[in-house]
Amino acid sequence: MGVVIGETAEIGDDCTLYHGVTLGGTSWNKGKRHPTLLPGVVVGAGAKILGPITIGREARVGSNAVVVKDVPEGATAVGIPARILDAESKARDDQAKKMGFSAYAISSDMNDPMVKAVHGLIDHASNMDQKLTEVMAQLEQLGVHLSETQKAKDDFDPDQLNKIVD
Repeated sequence: MGVVIGETAEIGDDCTLYHGVTLGGTSWNKGKRHPTLLPGVVVGAGAKILGPITIGREARVGSNAVVVKDVPEGATAVGIPARILDAESKARDDQAKKMGFSAYAISSDMNDPMVKAVHGLIDHASNMDQKLTEVMAQLEQLGVHLSETQKAKDDFDPDQLNKIVD
């Protein structure tokens, strides 16, 4: 119950669709307007796959994802709009094959690429802050006197920002 499969959708063999999945269209135009799921796809609960796109073999779509672009073979798409997660290590893939598939198409240790990008920016800002502090200390040693406002350290706490992003 609760699964919506559009008129021109195509579903390959051995696909798993959990409750609340929508394989929907994005227009009323004639012709192909719904998604194609190749064999072995797993679509988590509540996911929406919209438009004449293709979800590659053995791909996974996370719960509540909204997919509007093709998903490559073996990839995992999560989020709104859906993004492709980084490739998992071979050891993790081997373990997943032993255990079977994840019922909701993702595992707890996968990293969202947007979160990784934000963490990278925070780390970069932290490194630049540290280098700037070192440059200012060297200027002081060379006899360049800085005003108190130039010396004031801001409240930049990369650890706190990283916790917020997770």
